[in-house]
Amino acid sequence: MITPTLSGALENLKVAAKDDLSRYLAAVEAGRQIGWSYYFPYLLSRNRPGRRAILLEEDSGSMCVYLWQVRDDKPRLDVYLAPSPMDVAVLERAIERANDFNGDRSARVMRIDAKDVDAVSAARIRVSERKTQYIFVPGAYDDLGGKAFYTIRRNVALIERLSDVQVMPYSTSHAEACRMLLKRWKKAHREAHGTYGEITTSRSAIELAGTLPDSVLSGQVIFVGDRLVAFAFGGAIRPGFACSFERKCDNDIRGLSYYQLRSLLLGLQEFEYVNDGSDAGRAGLHQLKQSFRPVDMHTEYRGRQR
Repeated sequence: MITPTLSGALENLKVAAKDDLSRYLAAVEAGRQIGWSYYFPYLLSRNRPGRRAILLEEDSGSMCVYLWQVRDDKPRLDVYLAPSPMDVAVLERAIERANDFNGDRSARVMRIDAKDVDAVSAARIRVSERKTQYIFVPGAYDDLGGKAFYTIRRNVALIERLSDVQVMPYSTSHAEACRMLLKRWKKAHREAHGTYGEITTSRSAIELAGTLPDSVLSGQVIFVGDRLVAFAFGGAIRPGFACSFERKCDNDIRGLSYYQLRSLLLGLQEFEYVNDGSDAGRAGLHQLKQSFRPVDMHTEYRGRQR
């Protein structure tokens, strides 16, 4: 198994771990980041022993985040997130470190917040759009009156008409039932789309829940009778800005995906905004998220060396 040896070009880096939370959050708050990829539990979920690791470094008051991964049986290093707070000199040193490790000039900046694009470009990085992410105001969904929220209201009503629907906070006692739901979801997704979909992030969310502060990672589960039919997780990217991290539900229950997203957003009302990520180019997910009337679309970029 190939694992990162933190020497040479990787000297003074460390693998991201739970005990990095406070210093990481301080850097992201100082940088005013809002991108979904800056969510700390997501970074932890990227660690896969022998395959990839998120590596951290503090440089001149900025947090640098690297991705070490094995590709074609060879390890390589990229700058995973533009430094927070953004600093051109820090980014240039990070790129130089990654180039030294790779032995060429192939290192990329894989995730860049829109506000940092000009500064990243100043480091001689060619920037291109990667994805757009949906930004919601969670306090908007208490009252679903009016034409704008008709689709949500109609789908929520389908669930509210079912008998014995319960929404409750996630606890570790729900972990096994969540894994069973994920297994069913994987099978259904395979039958419908020919792929297994994104399940590794869900597995990580279940494993991490209960091991980080609730403000950073908390969850909800939905039962119909005694059957767990949905789970969702989210928490703070930084004060005032949350991430809707991961959610899965039984897609055979009409209206449940709308009911679930609304319920999660209502549970995040301590935050002014919630980043719900992209729609991954899927028509159904695009329709769902558009029906929630995003207040903004946040663009995430990727950078390559010129």
